[in-house]
Amino acid sequence: MRFLQLIHSQTRSRFRFHRREPDFSEGKVQICEKRSAGEFPMLVSSELKWDDARWPSGTGEFFRGLSFDARRDFELLATHFHCPPTEVLIGEDQIPFSILFLLEGEVNVSMNSPDGRRFLVGVAGAGDILGLSSAVSGDSSEIRAEARFPCKIASLQRQDFLDFLLNYPAAYQNVIRELSLLYRRSCERLRILGLATSVPAKIARLVLDWCREGQKTKSGTEIRCMLTHEEIGECIGASRETVTRTLTDLKNQGLIRLNGSTLIVPSRMALAVYAGIDSMRFPNEPVA
Repeated sequence: MRFLQLIHSQTRSRFRFHRREPDFSEGKVQICEKRSAGEFPMLVSSELKWDDARWPSGTGEFFRGLSFDARRDFELLATHFHCPPTEVLIGEDQIPFSILFLLEGEVNVSMNSPDGRRFLVGVAGAGDILGLSSAVSGDSSEIRAEARFPCKIASLQRQDFLDFLLNYPAAYQNVIRELSLLYRRSCERLRILGLATSVPAKIARLVLDWCREGQKTKSGTEIRCMLTHEEIGECIGASRETVTRTLTDLKNQGLIRLNGSTLIVPSRMALAVYAGIDSMRFPNEPVA
């Protein structure tokens, strides 16, 4: 709490309930029209629960445990808009004037070098927050966020967001959990890049990392993978051709199966052995 109060001490201490235009320098966005009372039930009905599916911005860990009043105030502060694919939502070195809540769609989160090379940090989906760390710290952005598909986004001015956290402790607790999750994901990616000595091992570790969010089935762990081979290469610093050869090799060895955009891992233990990591993390799975 003192940490957030320190950030807030240089600025104002009350909400400003009005909508603002998103501030993007590239492309165009479509601002959603202001909702009527009938389209915005939380403003007229106190019987609507905080976890009701009718909440327009009810996705993501940030909203866990928020009261009716908190949800209402969030909607009053937020500007909703749609953006097309390839829209740059956050640029590297951008000053954090606002924070973005991804409601629908997917966004590539990357870091780029001056010579045009890209490191794909990950793909944000519905419920994720874009620009959270820079919004909290006030430092310029270290990442670039670019829409993969048409997206629906709720945008809050940075100061409104910080005020919101001070007024609703459950929200800043959720933010701390979210930042902790981002830290853990960063550590996992560093393990993939720093501890694996070959491209096949890096890809195997990357797939195992994806398995965390995969669906367990009788045939193994199913992963929805919408990344192209080039984008997978950008995740580990390899060429598209090398990724294609490695995935073919993994498939021929029975370590993965591909079915359209679905990647199936029959045995995570077998893939861990291939990657050269501790297979005892998956004690209940067969080696082959």
